[in-house]
Amino acid sequence: MSALLLRGGTVIDGTGAPGVRADVAVRDGRIAAVAPGLDPGDARVIDATGKAVCPGFIDIHSHSDESVLVNSALESALHQGVTLVVAGNCGGSSAPVLGLAAEDLAREIARYDLERTWTSFGEYAAAVERNGSTINVCSLVGHGTLRQGVMGGDARPPSPGELAAMKAILAAALADGSVGLSTGLIYPPSAYGTTEEIAALFEVVRDHQGLYASHIRNEGDRLVEAVEENLEIGRRSGVRVQLSHHKASGQRNWGKVRESTALIEQAREAGVDVIADQYPYTASSTGLAVTIPNWVHEGGSQALCERLRDPAVRVRIRDEYVETGRAWDRIVIARARHRPDWSGRTVAALAAEAGADPLEWTCDALVQHDGAIDIVHHSMSEDDVRFVMAKEWVAIGSDSRANAPYGPLSFGKPHPRSYGTFPRVLGRYARDERVLTLEDAVRKMTGLTASRLRLRERGLVREGWWADLVVFDPATVLDLATFDDPHRYPAGIEHVIVNGVPALEGGETASARPGRFLRLGRDAA
Repeated sequence: MSALLLRGGTVIDGTGAPGVRADVAVRDGRIAAVAPGLDPGDARVIDATGKAVCPGFIDIHSHSDESVLVNSALESALHQGVTLVVAGNCGGSSAPVLGLAAEDLAREIARYDLERTWTSFGEYAAAVERNGSTINVCSLVGHGTLRQGVMGGDARPPSPGELAAMKAILAAALADGSVGLSTGLIYPPSAYGTTEEIAALFEVVRDHQGLYASHIRNEGDRLVEAVEENLEIGRRSGVRVQLSHHKASGQRNWGKVRESTALIEQAREAGVDVIADQYPYTASSTGLAVTIPNWVHEGGSQALCERLRDPAVRVRIRDEYVETGRAWDRIVIARARHRPDWSGRTVAALAAEAGADPLEWTCDALVQHDGAIDIVHHSMSEDDVRFVMAKEWVAIGSDSRANAPYGPLSFGKPHPRSYGTFPRVLGRYARDERVLTLEDAVRKMTGLTASRLRLRERGLVREGWWADLVVFDPATVLDLATFDDPHRYPAGIEHVIVNGVPALEGGETASARPGRFLRLGRDAA
């Protein structure tokens, strides 16, 4: 493995401390020295004069479970300076998969001409390693995936035997290296889980020193109650809690983050091990199916579509509240595989063009696409984004899968966070608007996230630690991806080093695939 010397940059080490001028020497995949005026010897020199050198960014909330198998470069993550993605969030993961979970995953990846070759978590990790990756990958187990594998799509509590089976499968996945368990309590079938069920599962996670990441049950009218539920799970189980993409959705709920964050801070002071993460945008992204009440989803996507064909079901769901509020003029189609022309257009406009009621149009569209249409929902307050970002215990995560401006992952108009999350925080919010300092922005993407995952020897620029590094220009770093033109790499991210190997050089993707699949028990405590 070749040696490198990053010369003349300002080292921002990931702790939040002020940057210092120093060279960074890399040898055999690790940081060999951090000091001014280092002798390069036989090392290749990368001139970092006028640039910042920091730890590689850790995307603590990624959905790149399948992306890594479709595009091993994980382009949109790599170009942001990300050196590790944490997959398996929001209750959904690519492993372990049994029963209905295996069937649904097989349908999903078939769209990319992929075939599932795994069942267990260990087999999935091995498949990723065989495929290769430019950056590091680790994964949570999805509660919805686990539940679906044991119980199908049933909307009921598990029997004692089913709960025992879920615990056993979860324990095996944690032993195989999963870093924890995630819930998606807004999404069936994870939404069908009770507080008692989830707390019982997280006793297993706690015993393996894993992390609990939760897309909470409500991010709108009942935001505070949903936060309290997950704090209670932390109290009961003693597990580390990560509240995913913290926000208040829907205009009538703007400002509630002041109450929810106060509740989190009280719990932290009382000993609950909890933090949150956030993406720096006022729009979310999910599936169009969230506009349909949870009871319609029971049994899985095929059962959903069968129900939506029934006019009586459509009548019943019309007046039922869902978290999006069915704000059709703020719900934009991101990807609909049979109708690429819908991308970037609101449901309100598409329904009007078709001469249809928006809910009827939505039901028809979901049936035509087997329940799978991606949307962008403009629903949040800029003031709330800034308020949450300023909290010292809030990490940064994209809540996106990695995409690429070419190939199958270039389809549609996905949320620009896929390409812009980390440079947007560095450029817009730290440099330009001073919501936080540059050093604290880096800490929220590196040291804080690495400590949350309890990664061994990653997340800081420190001698002897793994050389996951980013060289960026503090004066020019900025997201360029927009909602209308999302497939754009950011400015100012110049070099990315993964496990001591250049992965991005001068803004261009290198041919090397130095990423590893990181495992609990081996790479994390």
